Amino acid sequence: MKKILLSSTLFAICFGSFAQSGDTSAKEGKVVYEDVMKLEIVLEGAAAQFADQLPKERRSTKELIFNENVSLYQNIKEEESAEDIAMEGGGAMFQMKMMEPDNRLFLDIKKLKVVEKQEFMTRVFLIEGDIKQGEWKVTGEQKVILDYPCMQAVKENEEGEKTFAWFTPSIPVATGPSEYVGLPGLVLQVESGDGDRVLTAKSIEFTEIDKKLLVKPKKGKKVTREEFDDIVAKKMEEMGAEHGEGGGTFMIHIER
Repeated sequence: MKKILLSSTLFAICFGSFAQSGDTSAKEGKVVYEDVMKLEIVLEGAAAQFADQLPKERRSTKELIFNENVSLYQNIKEEESAEDIAMEGGGAMFQMKMMEPDNRLFLDIKKLKVVEKQEFMTRVFLIEGDIKQGEWKVTGEQKVILDYPCMQAVKENEEGEKTFAWFTPSIPVATGPSEYVGLPGLVLQVESGDGDRVLTAKSIEFTEIDKKLLVKPKKGKKVTREEFDDIVAKKMEEMGAEHGEGGGTFMIHIER
């Protein structure tokens, strides 16, 4: 019991010193993140011969623009959104298209409400909802990212999968990449799926952001998160049935 109380005391002191070092002027700017997603693509039949030639991961960069009230997480405009892979051998041909949709996530930081634009199979959806509070638990682990002292927090979903986020109270804005928000400081790194996906901040620039850029996505069919997940699951199941035997063109939907 004494050891637990001592650890809690040390954590409180460290967290307090981090919070005091926060730069209250650092509440507006842009963060560029590298998004690395591991790929595990299983091929059967004639296409199996190409398995060793397939990419093992997908890398992209995203940007988060923010002020103290709202933030927007989106693709960097200059990046290509699709990648074609074609292979031929042994009398068989395999073609795969990895498509990265133009998804955006708008966050009302004060109210913790999100409006998310999701593109899927040429259709555009708008998902509105609330960020659940109390999901994150601060662990007391610490490290430095881009010269900023960070604290680790963890949350666990219904399937028992854990997500770890590193946030810095030195930048007192409760936002971060994608839906990883709501912590007492900017999130600079996220690891989910036992390392299958890692998002890491590569640069931070404090600059005035044009308010015209910080707007909610408006175009798309309004659906709930559950409805969107069901649409994706059914379509991917249909495509598996269409292309599961005999090769053809495989399309991979990248959710970010």
